[in-house]
Amino acid sequence: MSNLSINQASKLFKVSRNTIYARIKKGDLTKNADGAVSVQDMIRLFGNKADKKATEQAVNELLNSTNSIAQPTEQPKSNNEQLFIQQIEQLKLQVEQLEKQLEYVKANEAWLKEQLNQRLIEHKKQEKRGGIFSKIFR
Repeated sequence: MSNLSINQASKLFKVSRNTIYARIKKGDLTKNADGAVSVQDMIRLFGNKADKKATEQAVNELLNSTNSIAQPTEQPKSNNEQLFIQQIEQLKLQVEQLEKQLEYVKANEAWLKEQLNQRLIEHKKQEKRGGIFSKIFR
């Protein structure tokens, strides 16, 4: 998956770092463990149509220079293959995030049901405890 540091992405797409961090917080962008963001997400969010070719060319140059340094033994892949790999990696990350959210929601639901059951039990106990006054003033 092709990633850019936040500084590189900020310079390349001419957006402030604060904007990138805000989009990460909002969930529009994902940041990996190294603190890098996906090139594909950046193009999707910040690549304007008028400057699209220049942006793509700059991204490709940056990625080619990074890939040639980082992975000299790996055979170059076609652009389509790289895009598919990026999309697969992004989808994997999204699935992981959604699974975590689902676990949280299930745990929260169980806790809420437990709280509701406790309140019902307490309410029933209070009804049984009531004496003559509780029957008169209902």
